Amino acid sequence: MNIRALVLIGCLNLAQLPIAMRPLLVTLTGVEATGSFAAAGLAGAAAAVGTAIAAPLWARTLPSSGDRRVLVLSGTVFTAAQLALAAAHGPALFTGLAAASGLVTPPVSASVRAMLPRLAKSHLTRAYAVNSVALETVYIGGPLWVSGWAALAGPAAALVATTLTGAAGLAVGVALVPAFPRSRPRRGRLLNDPAVHTLGAAYLAYWVCMGAMWVLVPAFAEHAGAAGQSGLLVAVWSAGSLAGGLALAVRPPRAAQRTSYTLLLGALALTSLPLALPGTIAAMAVVIAVFGLALAPWLAVHDQLVAATADDRSGELYGWLTTLGQVGSAAGSAMAGPVGDRYGGGPAFLLVSAALVIAAGIAVTRRRTLPGA
Repeated sequence: MNIRALVLIGCLNLAQLPIAMRPLLVTLTGVEATGSFAAAGLAGAAAAVGTAIAAPLWARTLPSSGDRRVLVLSGTVFTAAQLALAAAHGPALFTGLAAASGLVTPPVSASVRAMLPRLAKSHLTRAYAVNSVALETVYIGGPLWVSGWAALAGPAAALVATTLTGAAGLAVGVALVPAFPRSRPRRGRLLNDPAVHTLGAAYLAYWVCMGAMWVLVPAFAEHAGAAGQSGLLVAVWSAGSLAGGLALAVRPPRAAQRTSYTLLLGALALTSLPLALPGTIAAMAVVIAVFGLALAPWLAVHDQLVAATADDRSGELYGWLTTLGQVGSAAGSAMAGPVGDRYGGGPAFLLVSAALVIAAGIAVTRRRTLPGA
């Protein structure tokens, strides 16, 4: 991989900072703007619904209109919506602007993942691993960035700083995007492909797991008498994922992609089982770090299989998967809430394992539908 491709991947992942941190930012800013956690939660849901609706539509325009044009247009409107959100007051206006922010979320993730086969064809597994590592870095550093700005200057300032940082990353990334020839994607019903069904079903189950984790980790920390340590556990989890992604980038697997995909899902399911055992923060830190090891590698192989399945329509498929991710995350969070309240940790984490076992079962039983390269 050349330096330009590495910088492009880094900048376009930095551009995802305000998107990745939007749930946290909307909650913090929403409470300040409306005085209500309920109103802030409603605004967060509105942003998620907007993203789920619009993601495939924006992604579908990438091949025909060009990545640069789509990213500049959506990124400009998104930045304006986010800055307006930072200045908004009152539940109705705040929720409306949050929904608008979701609807105009730039398809940065779909764009960078879809263009990797053209940027690094001879080092594709490594390229997807680097992309996963870059995104994990955003998720590790993002909460610290937001918390720092919120402590120094308030939630609205954190939203503005995060939005402008993402806009700067997007501007540099767009400038580095090669001028790929525009094309009309092949016709046919993308969503009828059996491989798409397999990838989509497993991805949905994976996001049920993720949605549950975002609820259960703070619940465990509170149950253990250290509510303030939930952020540390999330950071350790992400660090484990980062280590796994770096290992994949250094030494890509020799097995077929669909084999790696299935084995890594199995590893995630297996390493999730010990999450039900710890009773202390220190023990959970060890277990959750191990659980993270297969996360970024699986996402990298998943992205590569999506590109191989959808070819010139991979951007659109990534958009549909974003929608599934929003749905799965919401379902996981909703199911985890009651068990988190009741158990805190322990048996509650079996929900995570159940979702991953379902995902692994789908991958195993439908393995032959996936590309075999």
